[in-house]
Amino acid sequence: MPSGQPRTLTFTEYLAQAAPAELRQELTNGIPITMPPESDDNIALTLGLAEKLKEVVDWHLIRTHSTTLQVPSLPEIPQENRFPNLIVLTPELSRQFRDKNSAITLEMLNPALVVEVVNPYNSPNEDNYRCDYIEKRQQYEQRGVPEYWIVDPTAGEVTVLALLHQDGYQARAFQGQQRIRSSGFPSLILTVDELLTLGAK
Repeated sequence: MPSGQPRTLTFTEYLAQAAPAELRQELTNGIPITMPPESDDNIALTLGLAEKLKEVVDWHLIRTHSTTLQVPSLPEIPQENRFPNLIVLTPELSRQFRDKNSAITLEMLNPALVVEVVNPYNSPNEDNYRCDYIEKRQQYEQRGVPEYWIVDPTAGEVTVLALLHQDGYQARAFQGQQRIRSSGFPSLILTVDELLTLGAK
């Protein structure tokens, strides 16, 4: 290995580093890449959604920002893990999770829900848009995450992607006063407008 070139790591080696969740690094082509800090608006919205989900989900199952999810690396998408804005564990996954660090590996069960809040963008060609709408969608679909929400404050829209095993994700977009329809959380009563203002409360 040439001098000065970082050593590539396996995912197990990456997890063995000191506090990988606190460092918020994505393992990309075997090299940990530090992610930019999350915006205050996105953090506030995510925490507001977490509070709303507590009405229908045991709060012990909700994780925000601190849990890394190992995903399949694809030919054009070399990242091996993601840090979703919000994750809802299943009770079974929660039992697996107790003896692990803050990581859901490929050998573990899938979470019930993954939510990503899209950072502001001017065009669908920008990285912020492509990352959540295209790259993460493909990786979460390949992993088998049953439900993935894309919360897009720029477009004023929430896209709910539900996994149909024979056809992959089926997407439904909601806007304004439309109630967000979730097969995984059918008792949740929340409109898009309400969701997008949760962080401001």
